[in-house]
Amino acid sequence: MNLLRRLSFSLWYLRRPPWDSGIVPPEVEDFIRNHTAGRALDLGCGTGTSSLALARAGWVVTGVDFTPRAVRQARRKTKAAGACADFLVGDATRLPPNLFTIPNDLVLDVGCFHGLSPAGRSAYMKQLDRLLAPGGTWLMYGFFKPSESPGPGLLKTDLDTALEHLTLIRRRDGTDKNGRPSAWFWYRK
Repeated sequence: MNLLRRLSFSLWYLRRPPWDSGIVPPEVEDFIRNHTAGRALDLGCGTGTSSLALARAGWVVTGVDFTPRAVRQARRKTKAAGACADFLVGDATRLPPNLFTIPNDLVLDVGCFHGLSPAGRSAYMKQLDRLLAPGGTWLMYGFFKPSESPGPGLLKTDLDTALEHLTLIRRRDGTDKNGRPSAWFWYRK
């Protein structure tokens, strides 16, 4: 991700970014209720809202975001709640193998993948195999974009690539707060 984009994301965190509602998505709450706690990796964790919900439910959680200000806020929020989770500043497309040697039962992505460049999405998918335990779930939310438009958003080719590596268990379509088509995806390794 380029430096200008990183800077703009950091500036958003001087206030509350529009994507950071502070509310745990119902799909994440549902996942927590219906799965035994294990290891979770929250990619693009922002201020740690979903990471904190997982930690409170007994999950061993690591949240990763490329925005240092967001990671600091996630650490403060988790500490204030008396919960335990690790938060790291990092690029979701280039996570150091030595830091993630134990695969996760859940890799959560609430809006990170759809914001990556095509090359970033490819790198993300390649490392997802080592990050996700056999039988583990990749729970991912993203909004779609028309194939010709620039900027973030999922394309059909992204979903096809995911199916080369994982099995789609469930999909829930909807729209985001800006009226864009969006969906939650439950993939299993």
